[in-house]
Amino acid sequence: MSPSPKPGNEVVAARRSSPRLRRRQLLALGGTALLASVGGGVLLSRELNSTGERWVSASGAETDHYALGWVTANGGSHDTTAIPFRGHAALQHPTRNNSVLIISRRPGTVTLEIDLARGELVSRFASIPGHHFSGHACASADGRYLFSTEGDNVSGQGKIVVRDANDYAQLEVFSSNGIGPHDLRMMPDSDLLVVANGGILTRPESGRKALNLGTMQSNLSYLDMSNGSVRAQYRPADTKSSIRHLDVTSDGVLVYAMQFQRDAAVHNRIVALAGVQHPGQALQPFKQPEVVLDRFRDYVGSVAVCNRSRVAGFTSPRGNLAAFWHIDSGDCVGYHSMRDVCGIAVSQEQGAFVLSNSFGEIRLLDTATITERRDQRFRLTERRWDNHLLVTRAG
Repeated sequence: MSPSPKPGNEVVAARRSSPRLRRRQLLALGGTALLASVGGGVLLSRELNSTGERWVSASGAETDHYALGWVTANGGSHDTTAIPFRGHAALQHPTRNNSVLIISRRPGTVTLEIDLARGELVSRFASIPGHHFSGHACASADGRYLFSTEGDNVSGQGKIVVRDANDYAQLEVFSSNGIGPHDLRMMPDSDLLVVANGGILTRPESGRKALNLGTMQSNLSYLDMSNGSVRAQYRPADTKSSIRHLDVTSDGVLVYAMQFQRDAAVHNRIVALAGVQHPGQALQPFKQPEVVLDRFRDYVGSVAVCNRSRVAGFTSPRGNLAAFWHIDSGDCVGYHSMRDVCGIAVSQEQGAFVLSNSFGEIRLLDTATITERRDQRFRLTERRWDNHLLVTRAG
């Protein structure tokens, strides 16, 4: 890929970030002390194992408690760094092993890079003027480029912004080919970027209120990462289903999670929200037992796949449920009740699904049997884990 201006694409001039922002520069970042660590006497960042697994998530439900938090496997040590916005998804930097990017929740305009080994802010970048971030980003396979979903504040049209992953200089902007882009992934061994366009129009001045439920149309778009051209596009069967979150297996099978806009529906049917797409095939909902459909309550908040067991896990904080399907057979292989569960990730060794919730709980489920390892359950009472969970390994 050589991101360069293409005819018809919007190209925005770059402003290169300083490679490191020192503590004395913090007040220049907007008046908030970004590096302030919080946690009431449980800060143990210097004890973090430099080669251990970390579980990372945005945290906090109130403005003065927003943070990026992380914990070593099984609660061995934990730490947090205050941030000036509610974070959504975290992404490990593709070339800096200790750095994590935390993207602001729609309609936020800031993304931060934080070094977990030191608990310090390294850099930051903003959305394009007149745009807002949509909560997710991903990197190219070679680690050179960063792709983020953004929304135009006026038109509502979705954009994919390409940045240099080293210094975050903006390189190119192209259409997401839909409204309300949210999650996105690189397809393995490919130049394809897959984007979940949720179809729901919002504007910063009206917060998260959906403005187009009568005409909404979600889609899954496969885009050429070099110029944004559409290679393929798929739509869910029900127009009130919003594709929100994605994950992809190592051999290119995609799983997707949806949220159903019940207030705009013209029927009372329960709609399947978890599905799979095998390469070149249509979107295929998983076989969903009635108990799972009922308990999802029209909302799935996150998804993660385990390559070793070929199982995908989906979480519903509204339904207090995590449910799991075999990717190849499409059969439901189990479910687990957990209050307000939303974060889900797979451990580095692929042996456990890691679940988190807003009560500070962490639970581990065996990826093959979906049974909980109850002796490894723990809770950090001062944490309020947010929507997504990231597993990283320091290096």
